[in-house]
Amino acid sequence: MEDESTIIEKMKAIILEKAKGISSEKVVEYGTNPDHYGVIDNPDGYACGKGDCGENLEMFLSVRDGMIEKAKFIAGGCMFTIAACNAAAKMAQGRKIRECLAINRSSILTHLEKLPADHAHCALLAARLFQKALRDYMAKRRRE
Repeated sequence: MEDESTIIEKMKAIILEKAKGISSEKVVEYGTNPDHYGVIDNPDGYACGKGDCGENLEMFLSVRDGMIEKAKFIAGGCMFTIAACNAAAKMAQGRKIRECLAINRSSILTHLEKLPADHAHCALLAARLFQKALRDYMAKRRRE
């Protein structure tokens, strides 16, 4: 008889296999192993939000010399939301602030290669969250 952890692992494998059929490998990788997941203490830019599906999201930016040094996020949502937030953070890290203004729904969808149409709103949610964190950074900078 299989133990509970073995059953859970088998169920995860089935779900991931189905996800690979409807989305790109990049979506599955970003959604299950997001390398930008986490918190930045004392971020230069910060945003939080809630999605229509009830996701709780936060984006953290660390900026040095006009470039995004680090971008991190935390998200309580589906694999597609996590993938989209990870894509936004990955696209921003190492880029100049001015270049990051182009991170939007369309650029995230292009970066992810294949996101199911019924989850395209996840890319919009991630883009809005990222842009809100960027605006927070710019507002703080103006006050200095």
